[in-house]
Amino acid sequence: MTMQVPEHVPAHLVFDFDIYKAPQLRHDPHRSVAQMVPKNAPRIFYTPRNGGHWVVAGAVEALEMLRDIERFTSGPVFPGARKPSTLPNQVDPPAHTEYRRIISPAFTPRAVEKLEAYLHELSAGMLDAVYPKGRCEFVEDIARQFPVSVFLRMADAPTDRRQQLLEWTEISVRDADPAAREAANTALGKYVTDLCEQRRGKEGDDLLSMLLLGRFEGRPLNADELLGMGLLLFLGGLDTVAASLSFIMLFLGRNPGHFRQLVDDPSRIPNAVEELMRAHSVASVSRGPTRDMEYMGIRFKKHERIYFLTQIYGLDERKVTDPLTVDFSREISPHLGFGAGPHRCIGSHLARVEIRIFLEEWIKRIPDFVIDAPGDIETRGGTVWSPVALPLAWNVAV
Repeated sequence: MTMQVPEHVPAHLVFDFDIYKAPQLRHDPHRSVAQMVPKNAPRIFYTPRNGGHWVVAGAVEALEMLRDIERFTSGPVFPGARKPSTLPNQVDPPAHTEYRRIISPAFTPRAVEKLEAYLHELSAGMLDAVYPKGRCEFVEDIARQFPVSVFLRMADAPTDRRQQLLEWTEISVRDADPAAREAANTALGKYVTDLCEQRRGKEGDDLLSMLLLGRFEGRPLNADELLGMGLLLFLGGLDTVAASLSFIMLFLGRNPGHFRQLVDDPSRIPNAVEELMRAHSVASVSRGPTRDMEYMGIRFKKHERIYFLTQIYGLDERKVTDPLTVDFSREISPHLGFGAGPHRCIGSHLARVEIRIFLEEWIKRIPDFVIDAPGDIETRGGTVWSPVALPLAWNVAV
């Protein structure tokens, strides 16, 4: 390995792992990475890839660190850190708590319950459109379209630039080039800012209006804060559910016995969703040390990046018994797929409901399907893991 490693990092903590391009991310990444790390790397290791950074690969270590906001900040200054710093997931309490309070009414169980009829209608409409064809490319035809439709409705935003939003989001979360990610974020930011300005003075009860009417420390949000919070909402709303849903359908296509359990007994779907998300978490987070320090026997330097490999925490055998087995009867297990501590995903309940309702509508129409592709399905890494494409096929009833 010719890439430079800082002097304070001992050789036994160095492991060559590229969070964007590692070979293990290309096929069945959850099992591949979860099985590779304990055999070959420490639970916390340093990789010289992508400018050099720490990776926390163990769920036990991650849970402690994510809760420790005094030593590990959500607003670090490290190479490649997303700007602006007013993203509410990149500041710590108490500021984070105030930002979160502005949008939290949109994500309460009561608010999400009001969306359920729309979610059933949306799912049914999308599936009715593809069913007569007997096949679909699930990622592009359904998974990416479903959550963005939900989010644009919640934001009362126009749908005419849906495809462009998806393309910007894809670059933002998966492109290995920092310049490309920054350009995509800038474009998304301008889109959000323009929407807010169009809404100003015509506020309603939608997400964008919540930002415009919200108060931070008693004052309206400034331009940077509107941009930061709008970006966070769009990035969160456009990609993670699409990735989760794609991995879930990939698993069910590979495991028809599990799918049959849901067809035969739809009441099992809520527990199945939780178990499937445990085994197929998709989104990572980053933190940074608040100062030079030693922690868990490791010397960290301020301004270093710490990447949390959240996607495999549900497969840590120290937290979950027989973690590689997907069991819909399993007592709900901790998986950290929505994060931990004060920054736990505000949209976690909405994500669960979206996936549950989609599966309910799918099994009504398509009680049997197959993966319509030879060989393995290609997947990709980044801050959000996802299948690249997922061709599915089924018999159409005459």
